[in-house]
Amino acid sequence: MQFNSVLIFGFLSVATLLQGCGTASSDAPTMNQQAAPPTLKNLNSPIPNNSDVAQYKILVMGNSHVSGITGILDTLFASSNSPTQVENLTLSQGGFLTDRLEDSQSVDTLQETDWSHVILQAQKVSQSGQVVYPTEGTQTWIQLAKERGATPILFPEHPTRGNQQEGQRIHDIHLGIAALQSTCIAPVGLVWDRVISLRPELILHQEDGNHASELGRVLTALVFYEVIANSAADLLPFIESINIDRQTQDFFGQIVSQVLAENPPCEY
Repeated sequence: MQFNSVLIFGFLSVATLLQGCGTASSDAPTMNQQAAPPTLKNLNSPIPNNSDVAQYKILVMGNSHVSGITGILDTLFASSNSPTQVENLTLSQGGFLTDRLEDSQSVDTLQETDWSHVILQAQKVSQSGQVVYPTEGTQTWIQLAKERGATPILFPEHPTRGNQQEGQRIHDIHLGIAALQSTCIAPVGLVWDRVISLRPELILHQEDGNHASELGRVLTALVFYEVIANSAADLLPFIESINIDRQTQDFFGQIVSQVLAENPPCEY
């Protein structure tokens, strides 16, 4: 069933912005007007389950790694059998999640709309794995989302090209956050690791070895589709418009659903 209306909004998609585990480029946009960090009402509330709502309103907050994800999500939802309508907003800036607590645009965007889901990317991590960075900022964003009735979903980044330990390591950092502040976790890095191990000829990275190629974005979007809708990605029909052959689409769907079955993203 096709949706009658899908609203797509985009903000500041810049391909060379700060990587979650790297450094900012010289032309990365600055934060907006500073705001006092918001005060939490609850220490750790349960995760709202919005998988069955009539309209998904999805806020995606992160850096350049979130670029292009919402457009693919729209296509996936439009091709599913769900009658749910989708409204997406991508808020992409430089900086880490902790920094954005003092950014008035980010805070206001979250608090002024009744989002069904809030995807959070850009927890600061160490590329070498030798440094442990604080996670209180990410925990605060999770609780702010829950106080608005939204389902928070952490977005652990996919591994850089050739790094066989990074996907699991970054996922484990986000598991540690969820142990302190209840949240869903999209196992993006674990899915990428599985696909790379089974089909190494697939080009999931851009030439920089860091950002996702269009093929990689589709794989990541499939993960979020299943997490948000609680509907198996391997049940989606062949989608000609995403320009990936049927065999690869089927393979992606199977791996996503398999990894999510092994690593349940939400404990409602």
